[in-house]
Amino acid sequence: MKSFYYILFILTILASCSSEKDVASKASKSNQEYDVVGVVLDKFSDRNELSIHHDEIPGFMMAMTMNFKLSNNLYADNFQIGDSIHFKLFIKGNNVYSDNFNIIDNVDISHYEVDDFWMEDDEYSPLRVGEIFSDATFLDFESNKISLSDFEDNFMLITFIFSRCPIPNMCPALIYKQREIATRFQDNDNLKLLTISFDHLYDTPIILEKKYRILKANNDNWMFLSSYQHLNDLYMLTKQSTFSFWGVEKNDIGHNMRTVLIGPGLKFLKYYDGNEWTPKGVEDDIQNMMKIYSSN
Repeated sequence: MKSFYYILFILTILASCSSEKDVASKASKSNQEYDVVGVVLDKFSDRNELSIHHDEIPGFMMAMTMNFKLSNNLYADNFQIGDSIHFKLFIKGNNVYSDNFNIIDNVDISHYEVDDFWMEDDEYSPLRVGEIFSDATFLDFESNKISLSDFEDNFMLITFIFSRCPIPNMCPALIYKQREIATRFQDNDNLKLLTISFDHLYDTPIILEKKYRILKANNDNWMFLSSYQHLNDLYMLTKQSTFSFWGVEKNDIGHNMRTVLIGPGLKFLKYYDGNEWTPKGVEDDIQNMMKIYSSN
């Protein structure tokens, strides 16, 4: 039963508007398959995933770099970095996997790897747990400026997403988990949840408001924030969080997945990579941290 509600929730946040007709349309397409063409940039044997830069998937997704989970009959170690591949992406509810691979060639991928996100002379460096975040400012639905320092006496759970992400087990899954935590802490004013879009060109406050206003309506402790015209703040916060993204200007987006927990005084308390973490686990961490701080 829980899986059923999860699927309905994912379909809701993927919809471009909130009408019952649109939700029904999405539901009718909950089982889908797509032909994908791409190049393997990295492989992760422990998670049986490949990082693939893929071409545009017409009618579904822009060209971008993302991790693809392999079906149970395939193994990441059987592929090589640089493999040029054709494969099928299957979406069955909240189960997303890749299969039917055909290796066409092996190509030079050096042109995919040019990324100055972590330049050594960058003024912003990744933080370690226990260090203090710099203040950063973004925009809410009404284009009001919202800064981390506005909540410096609170705990904050921050997740980075972009609204056009169509894969249920990526950005939409993180939003689902944020929603679960927001619900669990509805009666606790000491936690703020910030979902920040790193798509600083497309995800304006108006876009985010249209996409997520229903989710926000019932959760006063949850904010969706735009980085539109706040690129320096975005770079500062994402780099200090060790969250990396690329390709926004080229409309060829790639990113990793990281959620960070920040305590009073903007202190870095903990991070969660990927989307394997559970709302219950994070709730327990936050409750324990709150007990520690209240006893000091």
